[in-house]
Amino acid sequence: MSIRVVLVEPEGEINVGLTARVMKNFGFKELTIVNPRVNLERSLPYASHGVDVLREAKIEESIGEALKGSTLIVATSSHPGKGRDVIRVSITPEELAEIVSKLDTGVVCIMFGRESVGLKRSEIALSDILVTIPASIEYPSLNISHAAAIILYELYKKLKTRPSQIFKRNMISELERKLLEKYVDEIVELSSLPTHKAMRSRTVLKRVLFRTGLTLSEAKTLLTLFRKIREKMIIDADGT
Repeated sequence: MSIRVVLVEPEGEINVGLTARVMKNFGFKELTIVNPRVNLERSLPYASHGVDVLREAKIEESIGEALKGSTLIVATSSHPGKGRDVIRVSITPEELAEIVSKLDTGVVCIMFGRESVGLKRSEIALSDILVTIPASIEYPSLNISHAAAIILYELYKKLKTRPSQIFKRNMISELERKLLEKYVDEIVELSSLPTHKAMRSRTVLKRVLFRTGLTLSEAKTLLTLFRKIREKMIIDADGT
C-alpha cells in the first residue's frame, strides 16, 4: 500500500516546498502536482532534505490523471458539511489513519486544494472520504503544508506502529473499484429517483462502500449482489 499526496493547482512556492519537506519527514515519497500555478524550481529551497521528493514529483494537467490507479481517494477541506450535505460529511485525520492502517495493497490518494479556495465541490465529490482537521471555529483554515503535516503525521504514527498481520487483507484494485462505481451508478439510475436524490444516494453509497476498506472477496460479493439487483430492476422496468 502506498500514499500519494496530490496538490491541486498550488499557488504558493513556499507551500509546495514545505509539503515535500514534511512528506520526507514522515517517509512518504509519492507527490503529484496538478496544474501548478508556481515555478517549482523556486520551491526547491523550501523543501530542504525533501528536494528529492519534489524533483521526482509527477506533474499532471488534470485531477483525473493524478488519481489514476488509486483504490481510495481522500479529499481535504476546512469546511465540513452541515445537515444533509453528504458530499461534505467528514472524518478526522485519526479516523483516516485507522482506515488506512487496515489496507495492505493499493494506492491511497490524498488531495490538498488551492491556497485561495481549496478544493472545488466537484473535486470533493470525486473522493471516497473527506477529512477535516478540527480547529478553532474562529479560523479553521490551515496552511496547506501545515494540514499535510498533521494528516501525514497521523498516518505515519498509525502505520509505523501497526502490528504485523498474519492474515493479509487482499484489497481491491482500481478495476473492482470502477466496477462497483459503475453498478452503483446504474442501480441509482434505474431507481428513477429525482436528480437531487439520485446524486445524494450515489454519494452516500460510494462513501459507505469505500470508507470501510473493502477486501477483494468483499468487493466480489458486492459485485455479484449489485449485478443481480441491476438485472432484476431491468426486468421489472421492461415488464411495466
